[in-house]
Amino acid sequence: MINLIDLFLKKSSCNHTHALINTNEGYCPDCGAYLKKYFYIVRCACCEVKREAKMYFGEVMPKEKFCTNCGAKEFYVEKLEVISFIDIPYAIHTKEQITPVQDELASAQIWVEGEKTKPVKFLTGSA
Repeated sequence: MINLIDLFLKKSSCNHTHALINTNEGYCPDCGAYLKKYFYIVRCACCEVKREAKMYFGEVMPKEKFCTNCGAKEFYVEKLEVISFIDIPYAIHTKEQITPVQDELASAQIWVEGEKTKPVKFLTGSA
């Protein structure tokens, strides 16, 4: 049920079809959101061979259930900003919206001027 709701909500939002055609990051001309381009590659967890991928309800998954090289079912997903031309048939291309984090309060620095203090002497002595 939740996946259907997500599907309908994503239909009404911007798909960013005119954004990031020649660049890796920038603003969408349709909605004004700041976007960044990412590539996802699925690899076998056992032999680390690249597997063909698909998007399934917003998740990157392999097309086949089992690895064609070793027969393992486990996989992991690599998130890359730049790929080589060899990886293009295996990569899933996404345009993700980057939201500005409210760092203004978290990154505020406060300088407190302290009173002048006398240097502290440490006494070291032998018994």
